[in-house]
Amino acid sequence: MLLAAEGADPNQQLRVACNAEELSTADDRAAVLDWRLDNASPSRDGPLPWLPGIPDRIAADPTWGPYLNARSRLVTQLAKQVRLTADGVGWAESDAAVPAELIADVQVWRAATQVDPSDLRPTGPLQLGHAGRTWQHQLDKRLATAGTEEAWRLRQLLATEVPNVTADPFLPELTERLSNLTRAGFNANLLVRSGSAEGPLPDDHPAAALWWRILDQLSPQMPNRNPATPNPVPTTRRTATESPRRHRPVPRSAPPPAFGPSR
Repeated sequence: MLLAAEGADPNQQLRVACNAEELSTADDRAAVLDWRLDNASPSRDGPLPWLPGIPDRIAADPTWGPYLNARSRLVTQLAKQVRLTADGVGWAESDAAVPAELIADVQVWRAATQVDPSDLRPTGPLQLGHAGRTWQHQLDKRLATAGTEEAWRLRQLLATEVPNVTADPFLPELTERLSNLTRAGFNANLLVRSGSAEGPLPDDHPAAALWWRILDQLSPQMPNRNPATPNPVPTTRRTATESPRRHRPVPRSAPPPAFGPSR
């Protein structure tokens, strides 16, 4: 309907989408066609970067034009309100500063796409629509070049390898400790993948459980590291302050031993 409102022939556009590439191996053919048609839609500025504008024919309609224009203005006003209150709490917990404009863009995206506040992935789950996914990738690239590449890289690694850790409040602490491991000369990627390969993590505090597994993997021999790197990593779960009963249950109020300084 939107293609027709823009003056395009929807039947012709559908035939082009069907013939662009094969569809027989697609699990959801309708979703693939929707993606291709979305990519073929005319470009027109909307109230948000990934939303299309109102086609001229619909905007000129005496009934729908005023209604849709009012809705578009409302979306713009709500986006401005989100920008004024954007603080990045949760997903932007990092020592490196994220530009205020980028934080505001991400917060508008999270609000519009209803990303769960407990989801610490900056842009949340991968979007299915072409326009939305394109904007999401642009935000991810901007975040990766905003001086926070290591933190985002580790969070993306965790979100890919062990998705259930992203909702754990311990995630920022786990990310910081993995960064410390990397600076000390350990392969954080390998440690995360090996830890996740041991089996499913518990639903309760999965990020903390993953850190326990990582501690068990650390070699007794410290890797080559810069002598200026403070606080050597604990190579097992047992620390100077722990009880010798290694498998003693750990209360929820006592997180796993930290690697290096912690905020």
